[in-house]
Formats: sequence, structure tokens, C-alpha cells
Amino acid sequence: MPFDRRQFLGLGALSLLAAPTAAANAPVEGRHRARALGITIGRLPPGPLNAITDVAGVEVGHTTLISGHGKLEIGVGPVRTGVTAIWPQRDIVHEFLPCGVDVPNGNGEFSGMLAARNLGILSSPICLTTTSSVGMVHDALQKLQPDDELPPGTPVVGETWDDFLNDTVGRHVREQHVFDALSAARGGPVAEGSVGGGTGMMCYEFKGGIGTASRVIEQGGSQHTVGVLVQANHGTRELLRIDGVPVGTELGRQGQAEQRAELNSILMIIATDAPLLAHQLQRLARRATHGLARTGSISNNSSGDFTLAFSTANRIPRESFYRGAGYTLQSVEQFHIRPYFEAASEAVEESIINALCMAEDMTGINDNFLPALPLTETLEILRRHGRLKGAVDG
Repeated sequence: MPFDRRQFLGLGALSLLAAPTAAANAPVEGRHRARALGITIGRLPPGPLNAITDVAGVEVGHTTLISGHGKLEIGVGPVRTGVTAIWPQRDIVHEFLPCGVDVPNGNGEFSGMLAARNLGILSSPICLTTTSSVGMVHDALQKLQPDDELPPGTPVVGETWDDFLNDTVGRHVREQHVFDALSAARGGPVAEGSVGGGTGMMCYEFKGGIGTASRVIEQGGSQHTVGVLVQANHGTRELLRIDGVPVGTELGRQGQAEQRAELNSILMIIATDAPLLAHQLQRLARRATHGLARTGSISNNSSGDFTLAFSTANRIPRESFYRGAGYTLQSVEQFHIRPYFEAASEAVEESIINALCMAEDMTGINDNFLPALPLTETLEILRRHGRLKGAVDG
């Protein structure tokens, strides 16, 4: 079916219900976000949704692929994978956004990173997926670009490795799955855990996946939002810390994932409506590592840890950018940037914890089993350390 990029403009999708409140000192049923469990990360307030979509214009969609069970048959399954799509703004291929990148450890792939670093612009939706599908997703995103005499933008595709649960070599992500994720993208609540590109991912040897959070900054009479989305697939059990507590060590070992945990990675996307320039966004991207480290990660030797940060406050017309015409950019005053660093760090930390809290048990190829973070036991550990602040709605 021929693809028309105009079909995506202005599309919405289904809303999600907020998680119910978890009762204190009682077994936790179902999966809930960190704040619904009484886990409060950092000191800055979250946005209304506590999600990357608190930044106006940012939309997120998923295509989740789950099929088959039992013994691995390459090209057949079992399949535990997908695509997560982020629209920084709907007309991104015509109006670029300033961006910055950071790579604390680069054993992985994130197409478009070098172009973003050198040109300081984002010119494509962002897609997150499995390692073997970067090329397929890249080709699909290329079809969004205008077909004229100007250079096309660079597709932005990040990957993490899901072969503990998924037939990764079988390459089950198809072009239509990318378009479906882009079509499903919307503002509002964001599905988390074992969805989209995070479907087959592990985090600290528990089930991982997609997580999101946000922070609101008020400064000098202005209010800005920093939102984060992660695809968490990193870390070894004993390193996991939640709000400073060594939860991984206290929970001890369970499951079969230890042999693969050293090979895993994380993708971190930061959005803000603050007027930041490319070099400032590169500095913001670097602060994602602080939030990652607070959860216990040391960016292992074989880990691909990538961050991309963009601002929606400045729009750069494609025509002006490529033809050398002038355009005007606004900027936060350099010495007022510190709160944004804090916001990025906190939101990354909470996004990772949300991914762990929302992901469910999953069995994949060869009956490999990946347990979800046990919430009842985790809350008891946090309670003993005086970290719970009481469950809240949502």
C-alpha cells in the first residue's frame, strides 16, 4: 500500500486509564507506576501526566508484536518485539527542531545521531525498536521525507537487544508496523512496560521496557516542562537502586537472565518546551547519565546507552536551513539552565523505575522467563528504609 505522510497529521488514539491506588502494607495486585505506589523520585514536581507528552506537541505511539511460544525457530518465533514512535511535532520533516545528543557508552546503534550532533537539528520522528530492525525502520521513516530538490532529513532510529525473549535474528518488524506506531501516536497518557520497542526488553534482570516521566520548572515568571521517555534494557540485578535503596541486592537473584544482562542497553529521549539551543541541549542530554546512574547503572562495557534531547520552542524552517536564509532562535539565559539539568536527571531516573513497575512477567523463546519487579517485596524494602511517602492516585 503506498504511504502518504499527510495521513498522520492531526491523528489521535485511545486514552489509557490511570493506575489505581496501591494500599499501603498490603499485597500489590497488578502493575502501577512508581508514584501510585508511594515512590517519589527527586524534589521537582511532575507534569499533569508525568510523561514526555506533558511537552505540548509531543506524541507517542506503539506497535506491539507478541506471538508464539516454545522453542526458537528463526524467522517464525516466538516473537516479543515492536516499535515505539515519537513525534516531536507533527510537521518535523518541514520544521526542524534544535537537538543535542550524548553517548555514555556506544555499543549499539542510533541512526541519525552523528547528523544530529554535527548539524544540531532533528528532522524526523524518532523510533525505538529491536537491534535487527534498525534498517527496516530507517527505510520506513525515509518515506516521510519530502521528495524535492532539497536534501532529505535523517531518520532517527534507536535499538536495544531483546534476544533473551525474542526471535531477534528473525526480523519480525515490518514497514507497516512502523506506520501503525506513527498513526497510533497521540498526546495524553503513554502506555509503559512491555509495549512497543520495549516489548522484549529486560532491566536489571527484571522485565523492562518503556517508561516515561516529566518535571515542571518555574523560573523568572516562566514555566517550562522537561519530559523523558526511555527504552530500558540495561543493568545487572545487584546494581538496582530505587530512590537510593539497594533494592536489587536485597531482593536477591531469581530468573534466568543473568547470562544476557551484560549485553543490554538503554535509549533515553528528552523533550522540553524550554528555548534551548543545540549546544545547551547537548549539555541537557549529558545529564541523563546522572539519572541513569541513580538507578544503579555503570554503563557496562557492552551497553549501548544513547540520549537525544530536543526543544519544541524553536522551529527551523527546512527551506531556510538548507538555502542559508536567516532564522531567529531564542534561548534560556546560560546561567539559568541549572534547573533543567536537575529536571532531566530526575525524569530519567523516574522513567526507568516506571518501566520496571509497569512491566509484567514474560516468557519468550525457548521458554526463557523474565520476572517482573516484585512490587510487594520492593515496597517492603523501601518502607524499611523510610522511602515511601504514601500512595497517591494515578
